Amino acid sequence: MRVSRVWVRVAAVPVAGLAAGALALAACGSGPDTRFAAEPARTADVVERVSAPGSVQAAAQSDLHAPAAAKLADLRVRDGQRVRRGQVVAQLSSTQVDSSIRQAQAAVDSASALDGLVPSVPVASALAAIEQVQQQLSTTSEALLRALRSTLAALPPTQRAQVKARLDKAEQQVATSQRRATQAAELAVAAVDQQTAALRGALNAATAAQRGQAQLALDLAMEQKAALTLRAPISGTLQLGRASSGGPATSLPDLSQLPESAQQAVQGLTSGSGGQSGGGPPLRVGDQLAAGQTVATVYDLSDLQVATEVDETDIALVKVGQPADVQLDAFPGAGFSGKVRRIAVAPSSSQSAAGGVSYEVDLVLAAGGGPVPRVGMTATADIQVRQARDSLSVPGSALIGRDRGQQAVFVIEGDKVHLRDVRVSVDGDDRAAIAAGLRAGERVVSRGAERLHDGESWPGG
Repeated sequence: MRVSRVWVRVAAVPVAGLAAGALALAACGSGPDTRFAAEPARTADVVERVSAPGSVQAAAQSDLHAPAAAKLADLRVRDGQRVRRGQVVAQLSSTQVDSSIRQAQAAVDSASALDGLVPSVPVASALAAIEQVQQQLSTTSEALLRALRSTLAALPPTQRAQVKARLDKAEQQVATSQRRATQAAELAVAAVDQQTAALRGALNAATAAQRGQAQLALDLAMEQKAALTLRAPISGTLQLGRASSGGPATSLPDLSQLPESAQQAVQGLTSGSGGQSGGGPPLRVGDQLAAGQTVATVYDLSDLQVATEVDETDIALVKVGQPADVQLDAFPGAGFSGKVRRIAVAPSSSQSAAGGVSYEVDLVLAAGGGPVPRVGMTATADIQVRQARDSLSVPGSALIGRDRGQQAVFVIEGDKVHLRDVRVSVDGDDRAAIAAGLRAGERVVSRGAERLHDGESWPGG
């Protein structure tokens, strides 16, 4: 945070007080008072900076976590190795996940088996039997009619016509009866098929929810199985996690509405406790992992950045692209250059040193041939927010405050000092660029200005 200047309100002092002060100074000696100094206003390059604390960060980083309580079955990379996005880093194995898959598959099979509860009526064989009976009746009827017709020749003509008519009528009645029997059999078969289909549809509707829930449990378990293969989410340098020190538990979404069989299928997936990286040795093949434990972290070191916090009183001066000088506590005396990459829109959750809010400002570090910064190092960034080239300037110590925050300097005119308002364009570390109110060469009080009053004699000699 930029250091704010402390302004001193100029108060009126009685003339008697000024005289007493002059006498006291005279009593101290005849030479100039060394508590005061002056110098002429001159041109200079003035740079205004905003100082912000921060730390070195990677361009991006991503953690790989164990999705469930598992064992590290295979490790495909070394600690500190470069990896590509999508590259397999580790293979985990979990008896809980395997058990959940078996239970979920059993629940799916059980729900699917309910379809067999509707019996299949042998309507095809029944229809064949009816057709066989009809065929036998038809054969018998035809044989009887043929036998009766063979006797027609022996009958008198008058009786023969009557008998023939009756035989024709009987033959028609037999044919009609056969057609009706066939139609009735077909309708009965269709009715049986319709009733069977309706019953099967009702059972399917009743069991659809259970089948769907069982399939959901199986899908979740299979996703957990696939998640046991850990792949690098980004390209970068990999750092293995360390022994777990315990942590908050992680769990699957609430499945309390599932039937009992489906709940049993996924209960093993939620029993592991979470874990974070601890201070133990790096993970090795065979280590047991808690659900949520960090197995590895991939850092994108293609460019490093410094994440800083800028006080709200200074954030309006910061712009994207502004240069910055960065110092790292790890490398005293070594300077690094950077540039503002991002300015947060909303304030961060932490308070500034002055008790107000602060905003995140990210700087990208320029590559150099000096010491190599590492992620997490403590940094201080001095962001160059404004500058004035070859501008009229005075020492920063010459500025004092007046009412309503106006800035002013004491100008030495003859043997008197006079308070004059000035307009500052750039407030640098040790000098301030003056935009109006002062001319080049005019002498201003550079030390002891807070002790002076408008119109009094210059005590500095």
